[in-house]
Amino acid sequence: MLNYIKKHIFMIVCGLFFVLYFCFLALIFFAPRVDLQERGFVKCTKNMIVDFSDCTRNKVWCAAKTMLKNHVCDFNVVKTGFLLWLDGQQSTPWANYYFEPVTENLNPLEDEELQAYYQKHVDLLSEMEELNKKHIALEKELEKHKIETPQPLQEVKGDINEQEK
Repeated sequence: MLNYIKKHIFMIVCGLFFVLYFCFLALIFFAPRVDLQERGFVKCTKNMIVDFSDCTRNKVWCAAKTMLKNHVCDFNVVKTGFLLWLDGQQSTPWANYYFEPVTENLNPLEDEELQAYYQKHVDLLSEMEELNKKHIALEKELEKHKIETPQPLQEVKGDINEQEK
């Protein structure tokens, strides 16, 4: 048995690493994704989205760093839950990322404003269709009045006889 472990130690360590990583990803996958209080992994995901949108140069390296930063944040959420459980501040180690998400709006004023908007604009679909028709008509009108600008002449290099060949 010891000889088998010596022969396959690299594969055992790699396999153990991938199993632990898969379990970590499963924790994140089954956790709530929407929460108005931004508990658990939600804040990490929102930060990752902002960081991805900021990647303009060196997109591959920026994306790799962003994903690594997100994994570190996710690991810190798991670690925090475990430490809170050890201190007796929560009942289970996963209580800070497995919870009942709050998805309804906590601000009733926004609901009232939204209802007032819907009452003012009863038929949004027809209004959007009318706006699309006006947009198309405006584009056609602009195409009619578009002034053709002459294209700059391209510089000819070399002998004309060589270009004809």
